[in-house]
Amino acid sequence: MKKLIYVISTIMLALVLFACGSKNDVTPSIFISSSSDSVKFGETLSLSVNIKNAENKYSWSYPTDLVSIDNNTLSVVSDVKTSTDVLIMATLEENSSIFAYKNITINPLVDALGVPTNVRISKDGLITWNKVDGATEYVVKINGNTKICDKTQYQVGSIYNDFTYSVAAKRGDDISEFSVEQNFIGQDPYANVSVAIKGASEVKSGKQITLTSVVTNAMENTSVTWKVTEGEEYASINANGVLTASKVTGDKIIKVEAVSTANPNKKAEKIITIVSKPELTQEMLDKLNQDKIGFEGYLNISLYTTGIFSELYQTHVLGVKTAMDGVNWFSEYENSSTGTNTGLYYKNHENYACSVSLSFTNDEEFNPMLNDDGKKVSWYDSGLYNNFKNLKVSDFTFDENIWRYVYTGNDLGLAKRVTASANPYDFDPLFFGLIVEEGEILGIYSKTGDDYGVVSGYRAIQELIVAFCYGDTVNVPTISKYSHEDIHDELDDAILNMHNLESYNLHFREITGSYLSSGYVQQGWMQTITPNDSYFVPYDVVVVNGSEVEKYREADTYGFHKFNDNLYNSYFKNGDEYKASRAYEQSFNNAKPSFAFASEIFRSYYIDEKENTITYYAEKLMAGVSSTFYYGVGNDINLYGIFATEGFANGTTSILPYVTIKDSYIVKSGFYFYMGSIYGVVEIEYSNFNSASLPDDVSISFEKREVPKSYSELTIEVTDLDTDSDNETSRNALEYLKEFYGDENIEAKMPFFGNVLGDSYGFGMTSVYMGKQDKKAHKTIIFYYDVPLNIDYTINNSLEALYDYLEDLGFTRNKFNEFYKDGIWVAPTDSSLDLLIYVWKD
Repeated sequence: MKKLIYVISTIMLALVLFACGSKNDVTPSIFISSSSDSVKFGETLSLSVNIKNAENKYSWSYPTDLVSIDNNTLSVVSDVKTSTDVLIMATLEENSSIFAYKNITINPLVDALGVPTNVRISKDGLITWNKVDGATEYVVKINGNTKICDKTQYQVGSIYNDFTYSVAAKRGDDISEFSVEQNFIGQDPYANVSVAIKGASEVKSGKQITLTSVVTNAMENTSVTWKVTEGEEYASINANGVLTASKVTGDKIIKVEAVSTANPNKKAEKIITIVSKPELTQEMLDKLNQDKIGFEGYLNISLYTTGIFSELYQTHVLGVKTAMDGVNWFSEYENSSTGTNTGLYYKNHENYACSVSLSFTNDEEFNPMLNDDGKKVSWYDSGLYNNFKNLKVSDFTFDENIWRYVYTGNDLGLAKRVTASANPYDFDPLFFGLIVEEGEILGIYSKTGDDYGVVSGYRAIQELIVAFCYGDTVNVPTISKYSHEDIHDELDDAILNMHNLESYNLHFREITGSYLSSGYVQQGWMQTITPNDSYFVPYDVVVVNGSEVEKYREADTYGFHKFNDNLYNSYFKNGDEYKASRAYEQSFNNAKPSFAFASEIFRSYYIDEKENTITYYAEKLMAGVSSTFYYGVGNDINLYGIFATEGFANGTTSILPYVTIKDSYIVKSGFYFYMGSIYGVVEIEYSNFNSASLPDDVSISFEKREVPKSYSELTIEVTDLDTDSDNETSRNALEYLKEFYGDENIEAKMPFFGNVLGDSYGFGMTSVYMGKQDKKAHKTIIFYYDVPLNIDYTINNSLEALYDYLEDLGFTRNKFNEFYKDGIWVAPTDSSLDLLIYVWKD
């Protein structure tokens, strides 16, 4: 360090002397030049020394053994692993205080190995990292012990203990530095324990039954702790699962719990009814002769594996609550997709059972209930009312096997209607019986046969146990419109102005995260909307010098372009040109944000007097209104608005969809969305009202795409199903249909689905279809259509349109939604939100 200070001080002194010298300064000087500033092992550099005002004698010095200098030629005598700077100096022999120096960089023959990046571990113990250029192997260090592997991943042996891990790149004997050491917290080996209870759901008064626990994913530790958690005064259970019922007068409902010893947080519950032989009188039945009635209780679901050795897999208990008044029916049920309780409303509308909802425009909407044949269900057949009116004691028979009075009257559909009124879930009863206690009918018990449609891949048996309530104690919630307040007037004006805009800009930003990865991604688009164009320029948000910057991808522009009042195309940029992707025979307004909502569904607001703005917040049930704030090309981005919901900025502050108005326009909107593993926030700004235009350098021009009108415009990928060959041949769809059906006139008979679904055809292919009605395998053609999702996250609108279209053409429909006419079978199918249409022949 002292030597370096001396060198720098000497240089500064030389500079001062030079600056203070005169034009005739004769101070000696020395300079070094070289043929290059960098060199590798085995290479040489030519050095030149220029001396003024002194004898041309000098000596070389260099504080390293990496190089040697002979006769002004520098040679590298050994290799380096990383680029290394070497300082060489030439000193005048007659005055050692006058010297020159130069940095020469010695580069390695082979680039140094980099440290592996993006090192991470999955919950299952799989360590992964990015590939390192030049590496042939990798060294994984687990708790100080190293393993060699030739892939960019390594599976640890056990995830049940804590350990540290890091990774280095390897090439021969050359090993890079290790990545930053990270910690893995060992997982509980019993985290995925599942508990189910196997056994009868009833026990007779004073008798015993044995319950069995079924514990999975607990290795050898399959024991449980038994407990009666509700109704313990009526029964006891020992450590072996033997339940002993007390002698009771009237039926008693208890709840039994089995808690895993391996993981006490995992348990199963089962509802057990202690039944006594009651007396049924006409007076008991007559108390039920009123319109207002409700049910509240439980639905037991037992799932069994399928196959030769069927075993109980899991048991579930769902809460059930319904209420009705003869015209309206309400149920509170658990939404399987969100895990939250949801209200379901039905009403007698023109003698049909119709679900009731409010649209975003604050209008009542009625959607008829459909049976298995797709026909509207009458209010009477729906059973969504009190079905116990005018029943007689003679309609019931005491069944010794189930210890209940079971309906055995002449109305064969009564059991189905009764359970439909009491239970919102699919339930096909074998019977229903009365729960009687102390001279009063308290509720009903019903059971299904084997049901394979509850959970895919499992056989289910369901049991319904619900209690009655009736009269003035029953509250039947109904759907009602939101009221209009004075504050809504200004929002009404803004909505109308947005509808009347000719042009504007829309700035869309999404901030998304995932439970499957860390961090957030920010991106979006700038959109210009004009009378004939909806033009998108996407961007990514990057950080530059600590600030967020929107980096626009001009080469990836896309959009919608209007050709006439009833035709527009979606398009994308293809090099220097644009290319159409879809055609739409509808108003161009459908390619823009619709703002199709009523002000009244926004039930709270905030006035910012400083900014002269009002921000309105939507009712939680109307969160889907977010889908009207924008409109993107394709389904993916539009899903965000469909899945909008209430979010929370912290433990107490919620985020609801909002719109902000200023000067009678909507200037901002935003919402939170949740799609399972993906979640995030969308922020939108609107500007340049009636003054926006396409950029000066943009001219949208491409060959117009028309909506296909015939199978002659489509293709089908054909595979020979009679051989093992995987070879596909692309065929004209019409020509192949003629061959498939053996009919040259098939075009006149075959429905063209594009008449309903527009330009959404994806592909066609040959396959095999197992008929649901005839249980036979058929060679089939599958037509895939990329239809948009509805606001309720279904493709029901497209399916219903197809059903109506086929029936209008004279096709007959069976209960499996398979249609037939003139030797042609058609089965439109929702395959996990993909619309597949199977067609085959007799």
